[in-house]
Amino acid sequence: MSPRPSALLALAAFAAAVVLSACTDAALEKPAAATGTLDNHLTLRGQICTQPPDPNGFPVRVVFLVDQSGSMCISDPPGSQGAPGLCEQLVAMGIVPPNLTTPARVRALQALLDQFAPLPNVEVAIVPFETNVKNVWPPSVGTGGSRFARPVGLDAYLNALQSQLGKGTDYQGALNYAYTIISSDIANTLANNPELLPRTRYVVVFLTDGTPYPRCSAIDNLPVYADPNNPQLTWADQLPGPTGFCNDTATAGPDAITGFVAGTDRNQNYQLFSYIDQLMNLKSQYNVGDIRLHTVLLFNQAAVEACGPICQDIYGTYPGVPQSQYPAAAHKVATWLLQQFAARGNGVFQEFLDSNIQSLGLGALDYSSLASKNVLKSLIVQSLRSVPAVTERKVDSDGDGLPDDVDQGYVNGTSQFDPDSDQDGFDDNFEVMHRGEGFDPAKKDLRGCDPASPLSPGCQYYADSDGDGLTQYAEAYLKTRPGLVDTDGDGIPDGIEARYGLDPLTSNNGLDTDSDGISDLEEIRAGTDPTRPDRTLYDLSAVQYTFSSTDQADGSVCYDYAVSGLELVTPPNSVALQEGYNLFKVWFAEAPQSAVSTDYGVWKVACAWAQYAPSLGNASGVRVPAGPDLQINDANFMPPYRLTRPSDYLGAGTCVGTSP
Repeated sequence: MSPRPSALLALAAFAAAVVLSACTDAALEKPAAATGTLDNHLTLRGQICTQPPDPNGFPVRVVFLVDQSGSMCISDPPGSQGAPGLCEQLVAMGIVPPNLTTPARVRALQALLDQFAPLPNVEVAIVPFETNVKNVWPPSVGTGGSRFARPVGLDAYLNALQSQLGKGTDYQGALNYAYTIISSDIANTLANNPELLPRTRYVVVFLTDGTPYPRCSAIDNLPVYADPNNPQLTWADQLPGPTGFCNDTATAGPDAITGFVAGTDRNQNYQLFSYIDQLMNLKSQYNVGDIRLHTVLLFNQAAVEACGPICQDIYGTYPGVPQSQYPAAAHKVATWLLQQFAARGNGVFQEFLDSNIQSLGLGALDYSSLASKNVLKSLIVQSLRSVPAVTERKVDSDGDGLPDDVDQGYVNGTSQFDPDSDQDGFDDNFEVMHRGEGFDPAKKDLRGCDPASPLSPGCQYYADSDGDGLTQYAEAYLKTRPGLVDTDGDGIPDGIEARYGLDPLTSNNGLDTDSDGISDLEEIRAGTDPTRPDRTLYDLSAVQYTFSSTDQADGSVCYDYAVSGLELVTPPNSVALQEGYNLFKVWFAEAPQSAVSTDYGVWKVACAWAQYAPSLGNASGVRVPAGPDLQINDANFMPPYRLTRPSDYLGAGTCVGTSP
């Protein structure tokens, strides 16, 4: 066996890294067939280009969790709780500088949102929280509505934040709210635009001036509780006693934490961490491009010290710590906790202390989109007139995946010239493969299309909205996405995976289902069967791919390619002089370079006809084209939904080559 070119070996890991080098295909051409003088192998070559990158197609959605507890009067004044109280006392005590008119956090948010305003791909949600989350922007919407919006015209809203301070600092409620709006946004995107999820970045910015308040423990008699030197332990009740907040079953009114059950844990570390972990798990659960949680601490220790006993309830008292060191202890605990948040959230911890609070800026955090140039994710040439059969290729006249010697009436009750003999929306190969689930290729299935049935009146059995090779009925049965060519993002269209009995919901990238030493993706590209050991066929007849790439001035990338070794067969035809027509479908997917392995890809297709009939017409037979090549260039490609029915391939100019 001659050694394979390096380009073919690299394609086994195509979805993980698109590193393509130029190489020649001169050595890859197959020798002439033994039958007569005709060569029964074809090469498709040409140039395919990606689209220029569109930054607007890479959403960035930012959640700002903004601490609005009364302690902000101390750390980031001015502010008010709506009536003469703590904030006004601090002003009278001279703790709040008289020349401040706008809190630093408001100025920082305004500056950052001004930067976001001209960027159409950036949307935000602002979540003020104290005892409970309140006054969220954009306002809560009904089921299916967006929880994010473009940050335009928010100056009045932001300026009003300083007069809406509360009492508690319920971290647990704030993190739960962030998880809720992000998970609901993911669900909406999954239902309407699933292809955007691998290109979407979610950023959570948690801005606070201290620690959660109150913390409650379900167990009131632990031998050891957390302290500044052991912040990882369980914290004792901050409002203890049988009638204190943590244990008072009658707690109600505006100061009650929504959802809190007296006598249970609240704002303990494990609870807070669990929400962050759930948030981060959404990335892998739903193939989201990126999720980050950054934390920002504002802490004015000098002001807390000047505040004295008034601030002890707010920032905490610590057994074993001198009263004069309470502020330093509170800072130590807050720093540890927010560092833990950022580490779990794959984010950054920032702190602004004392006078540096007035220089607070939020722009240094990463809000960049995942936009990058589009590169080749996958290229597959699929024969629609032959199938691999362990040691050879067999004729499949209708391209349904069943060879003619199986797909004939006396075997399955099907037609070798109709891919869906009973026209119920499940092709013959699908129904043969799923006989065990009650499918019959010669009998309409109630799960499919029957225009005369009240279950599907007026249906179209060939309906395939995304053009992946599966009708909407097959997609519903397999639970694939009817708007995605490649539901699992592994670089193989759903229809091809289903044809071989592979699971289109589970990536086959790197798998070797038949354990013959060749990966599933490489077998599909090579034209062999990934579910049956057929190493001999692969070694003798594997289709070969070569590439070279050129970056274009507009940010696109053009690939000069050659796909050689495509075997021509001689399908029968009921019309005289029309036997031997081979049909090939070329699948091309591009994806952002930043997410080749996870992106679902933007797909386009082309097709080519070639005739091979060694015994037709004269002694030498017929081969069209006469030479080894057909040229398929970028202009020959089209959206996949344009090629879904057998008749779609017959229009003038649709496919290269000469059709029957």
